[in-house]
Amino acid sequence: MNYETEANGQVLVFMGAGKGKTTAAVGVASRVVAHAGKTIFIYLTGPDHPLLGEVKTATAFGGNWRTIGIKSEAKDISYLDSFTESVDTARDALTMAQTLWIHECDLLVLDDISPHLDRGSIDISQVLALIDNRPPNTSIILTGSSVPEPIIQRADSVTELLLIKQPSNAGMRSRQGINF
Repeated sequence: MNYETEANGQVLVFMGAGKGKTTAAVGVASRVVAHAGKTIFIYLTGPDHPLLGEVKTATAFGGNWRTIGIKSEAKDISYLDSFTESVDTARDALTMAQTLWIHECDLLVLDDISPHLDRGSIDISQVLALIDNRPPNTSIILTGSSVPEPIIQRADSVTELLLIKQPSNAGMRSRQGINF
């Protein structure tokens, strides 16, 4: 990406109990790719559905948007068939992000990282090192219900999404194209 007003990479956090964290990350990733940048989107939990809309979007964008799935997190291993690649565990994904992927993209998304931080399958020191040692023009998005304070302190932008009302509370099922 080469913008006239190009700034250093940013760290963005989308967190909270509300829906829309992944959707916000997908929107930013779409902008990056639309401006000829490269995105690597790591799905640290799930997928719970075989045809995630965001994975299909990545396919439409071609090689500028790679999707990484986690075998140990997939509800069904066949759900990873449409991903660009997959790794065994979330810890493996973070190691690959630190050593390789962060140098191959303009935007790295760590989607739904908070469950891994909460249960210790990803150590916060690894995440902080990834943030601190990223190439200067590379941005990182972290999504999840909660994000530890040290990450919030390093972030350039933190947005909290609140749960006020959602269809599942009224017994409605998730809808393809809207919810996944």
